[in-house]
Amino acid sequence: MLSLIGAVLVIGATATFGLASLWRMGARVRILSALIATLETMKSEICDRMTPVPELVDKLSEEAPPPVDMFFCKLRQAMGEIGIRSFYFLWKAALLASPELELRDPEREALIALGQSLGRYDAAEQRDAFTYTQRRLESYLRHAEEERAKQGKVHAALGITVGVFVVIILL
Repeated sequence: MLSLIGAVLVIGATATFGLASLWRMGARVRILSALIATLETMKSEICDRMTPVPELVDKLSEEAPPPVDMFFCKLRQAMGEIGIRSFYFLWKAALLASPELELRDPEREALIALGQSLGRYDAAEQRDAFTYTQRRLESYLRHAEEERAKQGKVHAALGITVGVFVVIILL
């Protein structure tokens, strides 16, 4: 009886690892989608409504979907240094301090590059920078969706399979 309970616990534990991997893939897709939507909001606020960047950062720290809102909260906290440090520096530091976004290096670099043009150029050039960044993130999103579709079920099944093998070996 104890062996059976132990076997179920081992299989359950390894299945949890596989399912957690599947969940992380889904979370990554949701985060990239939220980032793209937030960039669209930023583009319309900055380029069409001419909203000042500090005001927009305050708004997005409250209204952006999680965990994107956490990035803007970090940026808002750093905005007190705007006279001492450039906005680009604060943007980059907030991005680097936001592991909850689960960004890979190319995605992070695309967003860092966007920060170089925010508030520095006219509306048309900033719109172009937003559009370029959104297109790059959309391609990363498509890749993440494909990865989740191809590998998600494999990760879940692999977790269960490893658990079964461990139980067989231990019995």
